[in-house]
Amino acid sequence: MLMLLVAVITTFLCFLAIVTCLKFIFSNQRWLWILPFVLSITFFMISIPPLRLNATNFITGSYLVEISPDKSVREIFPLVIVILWYFMILSLHYALKQVVKDNKYLTHKQKNLDESRYIEQKEYQKYLIKQLKLKKFQVDIDKQTSGNTYPIKWVTYYDQY
Repeated sequence: MLMLLVAVITTFLCFLAIVTCLKFIFSNQRWLWILPFVLSITFFMISIPPLRLNATNFITGSYLVEISPDKSVREIFPLVIVILWYFMILSLHYALKQVVKDNKYLTHKQKNLDESRYIEQKEYQKYLIKQLKLKKFQVDIDKQTSGNTYPIKWVTYYDQY
């Protein structure tokens, strides 16, 4: 049971390392994260066969516990390596964050562009609503002033004189 738990934790930490590197690939320092991403995938591929072997042996009931200290150290050694690898990824991220600063000009420019597009969209909606109201108002005026007997132009001439 202990070796199965170690294999599950090792595989889970490898998966977390892959996801973390993938997240950092889409940051400003993307080219620095390709090698850690490839190494994380390699560790993940290496951690899957022991997990599968331990899981199938545990399910079939042929899982034997050996009391050899050498075997237990060999089984826990990949877990220690993966834990160190994951913490190395996190420390590399924070070190790069200290050294490679974000480009504040580009972030502010993008923020201002998004804000102006949002305001433009809202103003355009208000403009369309106002135009629709004016059009409806003009149609209502035309309906009220149009007569059946005389054209509106004649009525205005009559009102003037």
